[in-house]
Amino acid sequence: MGEFAAAANGTRTSPLRAIGRWLIDAVPTPLIELLLALLRRASKPVVAVTLLVIWLGSAALAALGGRGPLIVTLALFGSIGLVALWRRDELNRVAACFIGLAALGAGVGGAWLSPTVALATTLALALGVVVLRSAASARLRGMQRVLPVPQSPLPAAGAVISVPGISPLFTSSDRFFVTDVAFPAPVVAPDRWRLRVVGLVDRPLVLTHNQLHALPSVEIDAVLMCVHNPVGGPSVGNARWQGVRLIDVLAIAGVSRDADHLRLTSVDGFSAGLNLKLIEEGYEPVLAYAMNGVPLTRAHGAPLRLLVPGIHGYDANIKWLQSIEATGSAYAIDYAERKGWPREPSRMGPQCRIDVPATSANLSIAEHVAAGVAWAPPHGVVRVELRIDGGNWEECTLGTALGPHAWRQWFIRWQATSGRHYLEARAWGRDGVQSETIAAPYPGGASGYHSVEIDVNERRPVQERQSAWWLTDHVRGRVRTAKLGLSAWLHRELPHVGHRPK
Repeated sequence: MGEFAAAANGTRTSPLRAIGRWLIDAVPTPLIELLLALLRRASKPVVAVTLLVIWLGSAALAALGGRGPLIVTLALFGSIGLVALWRRDELNRVAACFIGLAALGAGVGGAWLSPTVALATTLALALGVVVLRSAASARLRGMQRVLPVPQSPLPAAGAVISVPGISPLFTSSDRFFVTDVAFPAPVVAPDRWRLRVVGLVDRPLVLTHNQLHALPSVEIDAVLMCVHNPVGGPSVGNARWQGVRLIDVLAIAGVSRDADHLRLTSVDGFSAGLNLKLIEEGYEPVLAYAMNGVPLTRAHGAPLRLLVPGIHGYDANIKWLQSIEATGSAYAIDYAERKGWPREPSRMGPQCRIDVPATSANLSIAEHVAAGVAWAPPHGVVRVELRIDGGNWEECTLGTALGPHAWRQWFIRWQATSGRHYLEARAWGRDGVQSETIAAPYPGGASGYHSVEIDVNERRPVQERQSAWWLTDHVRGRVRTAKLGLSAWLHRELPHVGHRPK
């Protein structure tokens, strides 16, 4: 009933999902980091399933004591759901009460229904959820407008390196990583959405979707990476983004000289910050509403997100953007800072990933190709090098340079000899070489060289991946990242509990 009431109200924020977000906000950050390191994209589904099992399991156990304990349990969980909904910024108070009370009433009232009637009602409500959400998705698709033509469209991408398994120049939206604390992603109708520019500005703005699209737009090819992405991990992608330059909107609003910071808020209440000195340093924030030539999807922040090339995803690259407040940095505390992350902008360093061969591959004794992608925003990749078994670094051939914020493909041919081999790669940016120091995602993103280990053996069939070995290495990598992360957070906390860090 909670899911049905949410769908009828045009949102996906049901009581269960609201409690999930409340839990994410309340759980200590080191525990969240541990879950992300071990589970990655599965972390939210695991939280949802755990909550559902606890909810249904508690009700089932209470039912063993009779109708009275069952009603008390259902009323308790229903009340918790109502409070969680009341806390959600994307819901007004009327909607929160409607959804919460509908679920609470159905839960308590269902205690008097026979099993057959309860099951039939549940199936009918589930069908209603599917119908309502399908209709809502169709309405949102119908609201998508034709994208405006950018002032200076970027040329089509040049030649690509045709090595099977290498990452494409542009990551499609369905393959692009999704990481956020939303539970679930908000549903935002473009016709009702507004962008507010307020605070220390001469002319506060309220822009509609159409007004934003009417402003001169630009295209930019840029990498976006999650701060939790391990070296060589999948939580990074490259896309051609379209939107309005942030500095153009700020110029219209007239930012005061007293402002040195922007506080960014999404429709679900998440906040992030952007220090204006980053713009002076050459970073190019874009209010993006399209990705790879199509409007942003809900998962990627529709109708508007801020993209700051060269800055990790959590730090200013906010989705479902609703307001921009010009303020002083001393008065702005965002979500990540409240969760213990440092205030300083989290800049990406040069990084390189080996896509081919994959760890655990079994190759023949012959000439092979190693290939992958490298990035070094905001100034671009100038060189990629590979070494085998700790030998000399060999320079690789670079592919098309889309721009300083984008990644570049690379490849190198090498002669495989019998035995087990260890391949490492590193990238050079205009500001220096990739860091060799192995570090956890906290506090400034993971670092170190990406490496793969492979076998060369003529007696066994060629395999792109040896499953057992690959799985063991994959699990070992997640556990290693989790240990590094916990150590980094423990080191941070030690001075605050009276111990001297080693």
